[in-house]
Amino acid sequence: MQKIQPKSPCCRGNIWRRGERRRQCSLCKKSWRIRKKNLGRKKRRYNNFSPLFHYLKGETGPLRFQAEKRNITPSAMRARMQHLVQKFNESTLWPSAPKNSLIAVADAMVEYINDIPHIVYFILLRDFSSNKAVICPFFVTIGIGEGLYGWKSAFNAIPDNVRKRIRVLVCDGLQSFRGIAHNEGWILQRCHFHLRARLVHNCSIRRFGHRPKFSRRILQLCDIILKTGNEKQLNQALNQLELMKKSITSRSFRSVISGFLKNYEEYRAYLYFPEMHLPTTSNTVENLIGQIRNLQRRAKGFRSLKSLTSWIEAYCKFTKTVTCNGKINAPS
Repeated sequence: MQKIQPKSPCCRGNIWRRGERRRQCSLCKKSWRIRKKNLGRKKRRYNNFSPLFHYLKGETGPLRFQAEKRNITPSAMRARMQHLVQKFNESTLWPSAPKNSLIAVADAMVEYINDIPHIVYFILLRDFSSNKAVICPFFVTIGIGEGLYGWKSAFNAIPDNVRKRIRVLVCDGLQSFRGIAHNEGWILQRCHFHLRARLVHNCSIRRFGHRPKFSRRILQLCDIILKTGNEKQLNQALNQLELMKKSITSRSFRSVISGFLKNYEEYRAYLYFPEMHLPTTSNTVENLIGQIRNLQRRAKGFRSLKSLTSWIEAYCKFTKTVTCNGKINAPS
């Protein structure tokens, strides 16, 4: 088979090689480069997201320090980082939810932008047999408090095929959560940490506090109700706490005890369903919110709604999962 040799684009003559990359026309002696380079200064751009990942993990300092290392202005460094955040969010999908029955852990954070409250709702989904909770896409409301409308909208944003597999809701016990769990038929596990925080806030357990022995005894009875699996011991603790409630003079403290005695079973769901390995606190979401607050502190605040949502989305997509341990061995 006869080979057809290429001809020069100028005179259609034979092509002579002049080194590795240059070619020359045999007729007009014009030479050219076969792999042309772009004219002008080379663009300084990142081909990967490693600077953003190091910043999200807290391995690098403030952006002004990185700007000094690169000999550029802080505003230019912020613009580069914002470009990386936008590009990362556009090219990265949210992590997929587990395939089996799910536990939802929910909480929210409040951020004020121009004195207007912005509520960010977080929902994490965990399998019964796993200790990793997947971060779902967050939901944001503006100008209203954390209430039933916001949480309904946040749960409705979850795809139907995923939301139908939710069996348990772990939360801090707001009335909105109780209504949603009742309507959806979910098991409600209320947070032990929030309960103890309210109890300690309303009673004096220190040596020179008001009735410290009385307050410590109330905390002991509450711990027994939260942890015991013995029905006789549970009933005794409930009766003692009911009697001690009558001698409490603080209205807010008595209200906390009354609410606990009325809904104590919602704190003991992890004992009633030990095969689900339910967590007893919503600290998984609290930890996620704390990491976002740390990122906000290093970024010197989020000054607009776009900045707030883009950075939170980037951090959640980068993190993907959060450790969520359950009560594997139920106390007896």
